[in-house]
Amino acid sequence: MGIPMQSQGTFGLGVYSFADAARFIGAKPRELRRWTLGYPHKTRSGEESFSSPLWRTQLADTDFEGLGFKDLIELRFVHAFRNEGVSLQVIRRTLEVARERFSTPYPFTCKRFRTDGKRIFMEVVEESGDESLVDVEKQQNVIQKVIGPSLREGVELDMHGEASRWFPLRGSKSIVFDPARKFGQPILAEFDIPTIAIFDAVRAEGGNEKRVAKLYEVPLATVRKALEFESRTPSA
Repeated sequence: MGIPMQSQGTFGLGVYSFADAARFIGAKPRELRRWTLGYPHKTRSGEESFSSPLWRTQLADTDFEGLGFKDLIELRFVHAFRNEGVSLQVIRRTLEVARERFSTPYPFTCKRFRTDGKRIFMEVVEESGDESLVDVEKQQNVIQKVIGPSLREGVELDMHGEASRWFPLRGSKSIVFDPARKFGQPILAEFDIPTIAIFDAVRAEGGNEKRVAKLYEVPLATVRKALEFESRTPSA
């Protein structure tokens, strides 16, 4: 989980290893690498080919192989689509169309995708002719599930309509991902303390939450929120 010293090129972007990013969104590091770095494969005719990345990541021009905050939030949607059985071909085309229409490199998280995304998705499904997506009613349910409130809850947008912060615990602002703070790592929002530090401290203290709260000078309830978050995102 080592994060390099934040350079000027990564300041305010958030910095996540593939392993940590996968842990935070419930995916596999290998999936995130394939989606954001591309991967070699063979065509139906047996020829070698290469699938390009879904987009150019925020850290592509740095010396750190990983992801930025906006990449992380966008990948939550890609992962949700894949979990619902949507092909990478359809996801790729949906991204292309949405980027052009909304003029943003991260369309899944922008405001307009919530209202226009279903229409774009269905257009792409019809265009692709993907046999696995012929059940139109089913696909309408898929897009509604993915762009509905569950993935958007807790994500704050900036004045440009792009993700700026993420509060991962439903109905709570005690934990935050903020690319301008602590490399974007999950922290106690009021205290700037990484949740993993609280988790490790409680483990070191034999589970004594009250002692850790006293050591860090934070409310016991906040310690428990950090433990709740870390228990939901176990290390691979």
